[in-house]
Amino acid sequence: MSRCHAVVQQMQPGKFYFIDFGSSNGSTLNGRRITTPIELHNGDSILCGETTLVFCEPTQAPHMAASALGDEGTIVLRVRRLVTVLVVDIRDFTPLARQIDEALLARSIGTWFRELGSMFRQNGCATDKYIGDAAMAVWVHESQMPDQEQIRLVLKTLLEIQRLTAGLQEHFSLPSPVRIGAGINTGASIVGNSGPQGNPDFSPLGDSVNAAFRLESVTKNSGFDVALGQFTFKCLSTAPDAVEYFEKRMVQLKGYEEPVEAWLTSYPKLGEFLVRER
Repeated sequence: MSRCHAVVQQMQPGKFYFIDFGSSNGSTLNGRRITTPIELHNGDSILCGETTLVFCEPTQAPHMAASALGDEGTIVLRVRRLVTVLVVDIRDFTPLARQIDEALLARSIGTWFRELGSMFRQNGCATDKYIGDAAMAVWVHESQMPDQEQIRLVLKTLLEIQRLTAGLQEHFSLPSPVRIGAGINTGASIVGNSGPQGNPDFSPLGDSVNAAFRLESVTKNSGFDVALGQFTFKCLSTAPDAVEYFEKRMVQLKGYEEPVEAWLTSYPKLGEFLVRER
């Protein structure tokens, strides 16, 4: 175990979470690698380095000063991690919503969100969020330089989402195709709980997440479908001829004083890249 390996903390009466502090040898819960704070249950087996621990739920959880915090109190846990953030947003959602009735809109978009959640889980996403007509998924990396395969998994997930989205028109007899734009960014982030004490919501915070949303916005008027951040593309640049499938541009992101480097592409080009570099 590392000198400062991890902590088990009671978030609320009877609710205990395990938080790895970025230890060099890592931790697993019931054989699964731990990358974000995770709730413990009675009998859980935790491997820290080469030391195995078993969590035994107390018969009477120690009293904590929840009453002093109030029902809306928040206990903040923060862990610094390298993450890749994928943001997808439905294009021209407002005109679509005006063309169809609310019931059809709810069925089609509800199906889209439900299928997205399944795709995210199947492809190793650590957490996902849904905001209006947009979705965010986060992959947490163990190293300081994600390998090409880790980023390719994110791109593969995006293409699955694109195929799902393209099929909505036929499946629900929508008046026009449904399109999405996407932004992908890799960088350090603080992963912490941002929800109230009774419902902790573990989310990444910081510039890396903001940049992913800004990169997605860049695609709206660029003629491209996908925008990758500089570090995300760097993780792919070891692939032969990667630059043939992406176009480098200096873009102005909202809220940023200086233009930043981004790599843009279309879904057909992205598909060609993934097939050719398999």
